[in-house]
Amino acid sequence: MSAKAEALAALDEGYRKFRAGIADLDDAAYSETWLGSWNLSQLLAHMAGWYREMAGAFERVARGERPVPPGVDYSDPEPWNQRFAAGALPGRAALDDWDAAFAAYRAAAAALPDDLYGVDPESGRPRIGNRLLQGAGIGHFEEHQPELDAWLAARCR
Repeated sequence: MSAKAEALAALDEGYRKFRAGIADLDDAAYSETWLGSWNLSQLLAHMAGWYREMAGAFERVARGERPVPPGVDYSDPEPWNQRFAAGALPGRAALDDWDAAFAAYRAAAAALPDDLYGVDPESGRPRIGNRLLQGAGIGHFEEHQPELDAWLAARCR
């Protein structure tokens, strides 16, 4: 399996696992506050916002440009996170939006050439495709899955 196929498979697995836990929730569940001051709709909007930002990064890299557009700074994610969460849609509409944003992110990742995935043998660093999948995708699932699982378990008690 190529490095690109492995990275996309890890992304898909994270998505499937995360989505399985929320697929059958009713609209009211999306407005329950459980992640600090956030509810599920806000968490999904936060993730969808990063998917959209990084889909653009994949597209720029595919054109031979830098992943971050001129004048944009991602070094402090909190203002971005708050802006994304503030735009959350209510109820299951948040899930539909998240699904659509993920699909666009995944498609942009799949369109990136294979040679931009894997590990650079000279530097030992992951190549740009892996880095863009890790931050907004794979790593995001790893970060939020335990929190989601704990909330879902607490709801069942």
